[in-house]
Amino acid sequence: MKNVSATLVMLFWSYLTLLGQAASPVRLSETYELANIILALTDYGKTDPWEVSQQSAYYQEVRTYFDAYRHHPLLSKVNYSRQQWQSYLSFRTDSYAFTFDESNHLVRKIAFSANSGFNPFEENLALIEDFVQTTRFRQFYTNHIPYYEGLASAYLVSQRYPEMLQFLEKELGKQSTLSSYAIVMSPLVGRMNCHRVVEGVGTDFITLPSFILTGKTLQTASQEEIASGTHMLFTELDHAFVNPMTELHQSLVKTHFSNQRWDTGSGYEKDSLATFNEYMTWAVYNLYVQHYFPSVAKKVSLDWAMQNETRGFYASNLFNKELEVMYQKRKAGQTLQDLYPNFIKRLGKLQNHVQKPVIQSSNLSDKNLADTVANFVVYFSEPMIKADSFDVIIATEKDGKISKERQVEVSKKQGLSWSKDGKSAQFTLHLVHGLNYVFFNVPWQTKTPLCAQTRVHLTPYSQLKTTVAPQ
Repeated sequence: MKNVSATLVMLFWSYLTLLGQAASPVRLSETYELANIILALTDYGKTDPWEVSQQSAYYQEVRTYFDAYRHHPLLSKVNYSRQQWQSYLSFRTDSYAFTFDESNHLVRKIAFSANSGFNPFEENLALIEDFVQTTRFRQFYTNHIPYYEGLASAYLVSQRYPEMLQFLEKELGKQSTLSSYAIVMSPLVGRMNCHRVVEGVGTDFITLPSFILTGKTLQTASQEEIASGTHMLFTELDHAFVNPMTELHQSLVKTHFSNQRWDTGSGYEKDSLATFNEYMTWAVYNLYVQHYFPSVAKKVSLDWAMQNETRGFYASNLFNKELEVMYQKRKAGQTLQDLYPNFIKRLGKLQNHVQKPVIQSSNLSDKNLADTVANFVVYFSEPMIKADSFDVIIATEKDGKISKERQVEVSKKQGLSWSKDGKSAQFTLHLVHGLNYVFFNVPWQTKTPLCAQTRVHLTPYSQLKTTVAPQ
């Protein structure tokens, strides 16, 4: 398999030397890679489209080499599901606490667990050791060390890690409780980045950007790819700064920020501060992108806001914009930590008026038409910003699957007009014969979303279904 280019590796070392960094913060972990390979070989790991990153040539090598051992009893024992995410994350992340001793036995080296009450890696040590011996995993890992090292080098160059730290320390203050920072990676991790403190070290278990996994270099990757790819490290690293700052102001958060008002089922809402922290880490990321990637910041911020809205953080656009406006109006010398109390209070003034906008009805929803020219009237749950244009995705269904998507800009050319109060819009679309789906606010595709006057986006993937009679 091709290694990341030598040029990129040399660039990495000169980059760190220039910035005075003594050593790479990346920690390559044999046991962490072991855990990720095991999970990638389970039925869940093979079939879930997001859990395991399957886009690299390395993934194919893993499958080719280890599929001969697909019936090993360990794989069925740890075949977790999306609903068992805590067990999955704990098995993967807790492996970092272990090492191989001189007898090739797995032993705990540090007292660390990712999720309280979950201990699946240690509970399966005997089966894991048998898997290691049966598959000759350690030799496989040794053979790929140059690849792992190359990924680490390319990753740090692309992430602007020193600038991240500098930005966060300037805006939110140095964290005296942490002795240092570390990054743990595997090319197989597809989702669930996480930040944990491991023996005083702020440690980020991250996902690698797609452009690195597919072999692109900084020279061939676009600014948008690079900027968007930094989210995986930044939004974990900044938890080490945001969370302590929130703790300092937790009484304000509990008074002025209600999880029930801001969270529609992310899973974070059970913790009094977690929903706020998740919103805040992404809002700070937007400020970072605006500073270092201004030419693509608007698109990157929109994409991630809409993605986070699908996770239950439905007011991401509003939250981000409020912090952005306050930051832009800050006084000379003020930083984010200076703005924190007033920003929390500002959210308290907004939250009683914030709710998730939805499509209430449409004249053509679930209707049958004789003609492909469809004159839509759409009614919304609250007043919308009367945009001059917005994007929709029109798709058809065949054999129960949605296909043949096309993006259409709805503007005055399509007869777009708004009611006086902004609660309804009418426009014309050209459909095709058969079942048509019209999607609004599609993450990663929509360029101009529909947004309520509260600056909360219309719920992503809102849709209308209309059927046109066959020819």
